[in-house]
Amino acid sequence: MRERGLVAIVDDEKAVCRAIGRLVISAGFESETFSSAEEFLRSCRERRPDCLILDLRLPGMDGLELQQQLAMAQCRIPIVFVSAHDDPAFRRQALQSGAFAFLGKPVNDEALLEAIRSAIKPGKPK
Repeated sequence: MRERGLVAIVDDEKAVCRAIGRLVISAGFESETFSSAEEFLRSCRERRPDCLILDLRLPGMDGLELQQQLAMAQCRIPIVFVSAHDDPAFRRQALQSGAFAFLGKPVNDEALLEAIRSAIKPGKPK
C-alpha cells in the first residue's frame, strides 16, 4: 500500500537523514531532508510538510526552539522527535509542547513509520 504525504527530516547527521529518508520513501511517502532548523524554516514557506521528523540537538536553533517557533507561527505540523539524547525533561517538554511522539536513537523503523502514519492520518488537523 502506498502512503501519501511529505515527511521533512531535520537532523545534522547526513547518514541519519539518508537512512530515515530511504525508510520514509520505501513506505511510500515523499521525503525532504534538512541539516538545520534554519534551513527547514526557509524551505517550509514553499511547501509545508505533513509531518516533521526532528532531532533534538542541532547546530544553531535546536529542535525544541524550532518547535516553539512553529507554534508561535501557528504552523501545526505534527512533530516526531528522534534523538540520541532521551532526557526525561526534554521528552516531557517536547510532548507537553505538542510533539506527536519522542523516539530514541537508534530508532526502530516500524515505530517511526507507525508514528508518521498516525501523525498524518487523513482528516487529522494540522
